[in-house]
Amino acid sequence: MGLSVLILTKNEEKNIKRAIESVKDIADEIVVLDSGSTDGTVEIAKSIGAKVFFHQWDGYAQQRNRGIGLCSEDWVLVLDADEEVSEELRNSISKAISLMHCGGLYGLQENLLHW
Repeated sequence: MGLSVLILTKNEEKNIKRAIESVKDIADEIVVLDSGSTDGTVEIAKSIGAKVFFHQWDGYAQQRNRGIGLCSEDWVLVLDADEEVSEELRNSISKAISLMHCGGLYGLQENLLHW
């Protein structure tokens, strides 16, 4: 049972590296769904190991759900590009991942789109 992190972006070159770096140690996969950046967002995300996809923006819920569908792990954490996961939260998530066999976690969404 792994963890995907989904980040939705458009012109987030000032934030994307910090967001990705904050989850690299806990994520099995980092998915960036970009909606047409004209800055260096896509290049930065690819250079630090994220899987980057494009889809024109058609609303938050639609974009988030599309992004979740691109994730391949059992659990998905949706992170805004201008957010970062603190060390305390990383530790909590790591602990929760090790206990996933308990059947559910608050704040993480089980990826049921692949069933």
